[in-house]
Amino acid sequence: MSSKPFGYVYDERMLGHECKYDSTMAECPKRMKLIYERLQKDKLLDGAVKIDAREANDSEIRLNHPQQLIDEIVSLNSTEKCEEYCKDKEILWTCENTNEAARVAIGGSIELVKAAMEGKIHNGFAMVRPPGHHSYGKVAQGYCIFNNVAIAAKYAIEKLEVKKVAIVDFDYHAGNGTYQSVKDESRIHLTSFHGHHFGAFWPFSRDYDYATNSQNTLFVPLNGTMNSEGDYVSVFHHVLLPMLEQFQPELILISAGFDSGYYDVMMEFGQGVKAHGYGHMARLLSQICPGKILAILEGGYHPYNYTESASMMVRGLLNLPLPRLDIPERISGALLETTWNILNHHSEWYPKLGERLKLLEHQQKELGLPQFAFDQTMFLGEKMRKMYDDMKKHRIVRTREWFPEMSDDQVAVCKQKIDEYIQEYEFTSEHPTPSESQLVAQCVWDEAARSDAFLQAIPFATALVQEFNAFVEGKRENMMICDRELYTEAVKSGVLEAHTPITTTRPE
Repeated sequence: MSSKPFGYVYDERMLGHECKYDSTMAECPKRMKLIYERLQKDKLLDGAVKIDAREANDSEIRLNHPQQLIDEIVSLNSTEKCEEYCKDKEILWTCENTNEAARVAIGGSIELVKAAMEGKIHNGFAMVRPPGHHSYGKVAQGYCIFNNVAIAAKYAIEKLEVKKVAIVDFDYHAGNGTYQSVKDESRIHLTSFHGHHFGAFWPFSRDYDYATNSQNTLFVPLNGTMNSEGDYVSVFHHVLLPMLEQFQPELILISAGFDSGYYDVMMEFGQGVKAHGYGHMARLLSQICPGKILAILEGGYHPYNYTESASMMVRGLLNLPLPRLDIPERISGALLETTWNILNHHSEWYPKLGERLKLLEHQQKELGLPQFAFDQTMFLGEKMRKMYDDMKKHRIVRTREWFPEMSDDQVAVCKQKIDEYIQEYEFTSEHPTPSESQLVAQCVWDEAARSDAFLQAIPFATALVQEFNAFVEGKRENMMICDRELYTEAVKSGVLEAHTPITTTRPE
């Protein structure tokens, strides 16, 4: 334990950011409030220091966004203006209090960074909202107004003279706004674990597959469902930790979204990271940059998952005992395929990854198995991306009820699933690092692994394609921001060309 206190940010001004025209919005004030209350209940904030938040000023926001976006958000002074503003945005709602809350979220994040770099705290957690990792430039989207983590990273570099900052984003959705914000900044390293599903998952872009164009960006696209905390931590050992050891950051910011948690709202179509996995990921990052690990809240939408996950993450940041985590004998097939691709792609920049790749290739040869076929990619999102772009271009975005609320039965199932693994916790302070031979053995690429990769990936990718096809064929009323009535009217009037289904064969 450090002699310095843990730092945290919590300010009730951010609770004022609440959608006045749609009560079904999953990003809502209770997310932040319930996490804070859970940390208090678990006594994890006892002895911690509360870092006072403040409203960020325009010059601080301009580290990452143009004045145009700032002025637009300031102008939203009525519910009608707020909803109208979002008619050409992707998954965005606003309210009259959005400007204040968004500025407090940034100001709190910056003050937490300052406290860490001035040596006043040892690690910290900014419980802030609205979230930020989808926002960039003049684009507000995905519940995000301004990019809290990107601004905090740039503030550290530009104002505090920090030489290198790493951002690790384990939210289920791609840190696309953060990528667009920092992709040309060699002093910032970005890692994003995110749902990709061969591009059939938002933001429907090839840009968020593993083949990034720069050495300071690591993407871990998740094509399969229900990857476990052991799978995630294995990727840390294989790829992320060696990368960060070479990059040598002075500060690590975690974009802490918990919607990859086991039985969050996507249930069996989501990821399978049990809460203590977040604690172990935070603990491992603390070994890279002791005392300078700051988590900034992003997503997570099932309260029973995100409160347990946040509590465990903070335990990891405090270096408290955590439930034992088992490293799997084999990484799940779809994530193993991605890991092989990452090692091949990034080995030219990172010698340790090249060494790991040679060991894996040698193992394939010793086992009499063919070598991994690198860069065998597939992309399903082209028509989905065009659909979203057309909705925005013609300002016919659906602004309400994007996602169905969970039924009482679904809520009960999620709670039961989470309760079951909580009952199996075995707390310990001993967490041995997996051996090199253990890690190499995880990566055998054989028929079983290929089959696992296919079977793990196909159900959700198929469901996403079927959902899109049903909408364009008139069999589904709405699809997130796509509204059947508005779409049909635009096509009939000639404003919009009709979209066609995603097919697997050539048309006759």
